[in-house]
Amino acid sequence: MYQKTLLAFLILFLFPLQVFAETILEKVKRTGELNAATRQDAIPFGYIDNNNQWTGYSLDLILLIRQQLEKELNRPVKLKLTESTVDNRFDNIQSKKVDLICDPTTMTQERLEKIDFSVPYFMTGSQFLIKLQEAPKFDVNGTLENVPIAYIPNTTTDQIIRQIYPFAKWKIVKSRSEGVEKLKTGEVAAVASDGILLIGELVRNGNDPKEFALTPRQPMTTELYGCILPKNDPKWKQFINQVITSPNHQEIQKKWFNVEQGSFPYTVRVEP
Repeated sequence: MYQKTLLAFLILFLFPLQVFAETILEKVKRTGELNAATRQDAIPFGYIDNNNQWTGYSLDLILLIRQQLEKELNRPVKLKLTESTVDNRFDNIQSKKVDLICDPTTMTQERLEKIDFSVPYFMTGSQFLIKLQEAPKFDVNGTLENVPIAYIPNTTTDQIIRQIYPFAKWKIVKSRSEGVEKLKTGEVAAVASDGILLIGELVRNGNDPKEFALTPRQPMTTELYGCILPKNDPKWKQFINQVITSPNHQEIQKKWFNVEQGSFPYTVRVEP
């Protein structure tokens, strides 16, 4: 009787611990499902195109990860894709709602306290988007005192660039799209964000990139984007890193960013 009671106790308490300790690779092998997320509003990384299709560079990377998982685990893997946002991305990883998020998220030491990152898969930097005709008057080497500039809170631009130009008139916007609209109407003189995302916003909303400029030529920060991963799962991180550093991923990069043939070449003028 004692032995049966002890066995029941061990099953009750040790089995949940076993599930808790399960790695993502083990979970995917057991369930045949990969839970991943990317953006729907961040061209070219993840966005809804003119045909109402979810597409993007980060989405292609996730599809490659799914494909490589099938080879690694020798079984079919179904992708369950959800939307990531600036507000939910870290919570969804920490709560294990998703196994990974590949979107334009900058790798920082502060964020590493809560989540983990893959090796970088893209590099950009913070710049100002301005109207081309206003470029001669926008002195990026000055203090930009009283110059109205749009920015998105809770981003690295918020944390760093506003400290560089404390005398500018910083105006909060909820999205780069809102910032670009305020720029077009003259409510702000510039929008501060990662250069690649500012270009993407122009393209997404049908603006002519030739009417705008990015400044300074050398971005004010170095933003390394990595896939967001749960902490304390080294085998999963190693697998994702292998995919990102593979020749197959290099082909995806060429597909999107080749200057002559890519789906998203840089087409905005860059000011000194």
